[in-house]
Amino acid sequence: MNINQLPENTSEWSKILNKGSLYTVDHDGEFNITNKIPFKASITVLLAYSIKSTHVKQFLDLSSKFHLKTYYVATFHESGVTGIIFTHDKFDNEYSQELKFLNWNIDAFHVGSLPNPNNQGVILMDMDATCVQCECIDEMAKLAGIGEQVSAVTAQAMKGHMEFQESFRRRVALFNGKSESIMDTVEENLPVMPGFAELVKKAKSYNWKLAIASGGFTRYVTKLKNEFNLDYVVANDIEAIDGVFTGKVLGQIVDSKVKARTLLMLKDQYKVNTSETIAIGDGANDLPMISLAGTGIAIHAKPIVREQAPITINNLNLHAAAAILEASSILANLD
Repeated sequence: MNINQLPENTSEWSKILNKGSLYTVDHDGEFNITNKIPFKASITVLLAYSIKSTHVKQFLDLSSKFHLKTYYVATFHESGVTGIIFTHDKFDNEYSQELKFLNWNIDAFHVGSLPNPNNQGVILMDMDATCVQCECIDEMAKLAGIGEQVSAVTAQAMKGHMEFQESFRRRVALFNGKSESIMDTVEENLPVMPGFAELVKKAKSYNWKLAIASGGFTRYVTKLKNEFNLDYVVANDIEAIDGVFTGKVLGQIVDSKVKARTLLMLKDQYKVNTSETIAIGDGANDLPMISLAGTGIAIHAKPIVREQAPITINNLNLHAAAAILEASSILANLD
């Protein structure tokens, strides 16, 4: 069967392509049933709220450029996302990098492997601009009338142009003399990232542990921990006396090193294999934990993070992370 004979909307493909059958796909879009697929060689997954056959044709053209043999595994649906899983005869790093920056209006990634959700696993996430749709310290700064000053320092830190601890102390110092009540307002209006609830539900269905290591504030991660029954959170504390900020940080600052150590600590605590660890973030201070994880995911990330993370999510939200777990499960159950 040729791709031109399949529906333009790939969500209909599962009704036509035999369920449970595996297909070779040549670069002209010809699908043929096969029993021999190198599952362990590499994986490409396409993700979007709607994937068209034209997207698949673009993907086939690109994989042809890198001389990859391509095998169709499944079309699936998870948390409102359509996904298509392909495997290949080899892994190609240049191909993986090119997928991260293509303007197809879908998300696509190429990796050597995905975790097995049937095993115990851990997901460690950043909070600001990952679990929530804002940088909480920037929102506090706007309310305090120091928005531009704080945002400028935040931007430098997230791009990796300033060491995180220095940037955090500089930003907190700007709050000296400001009312602690601004934290109430931000907490009451905390905009949870779309797909976060779905990711939590999906992970818990596999009995995976969920945690947040944040360069933001304890008050906000605690709110998420309580609302979503997360297993562990760590963040920073800002000093206030008589309801007024002093501009000082209390205790250690959660920087990139602490985030990396947190991943290793959780891995050991829950006796999890590295292959069943996932780290998700958007800023330069998330890179160490992303690189240590079995599966590292950059979401709406700065260029430096997109370049180095194995998986980049540019168009979707955390619905994509839930879909990645579903793709992982499909592949694991084919072994």
